Amino acid sequence: MLNSEEWRTEVLRRGVVMCRSCGSRSVTMGACAVGAKTIHQEYTCEECGDEFTAMYSLLGCYDGIGNT
Repeated sequence: MLNSEEWRTEVLRRGVVMCRSCGSRSVTMGACAVGAKTIHQEYTCEECGDEFTAMYSLLGCYDGIGNT
C-alpha cells in the first residue's frame, strides 16, 4: 500500500486517480466534503475494496463560463 506522499506522486505522474493499495484505476467516488481551503473526496476501489479519502487544496482561480 502506498503512503500518502507516494500515492500523491503517482496520481500526479499518471494524471488519474488510482487505488493506493492495488494501483487499479477502477475507483468509485463517494461523498465529498467541501471546506474553506480543502475538499475531501472518498474513494472505493472496485478491484480490491480499499476505501480511502483524498484531500485536495486550492490551487488558484480562472475565468468562469460566460466571461469571454
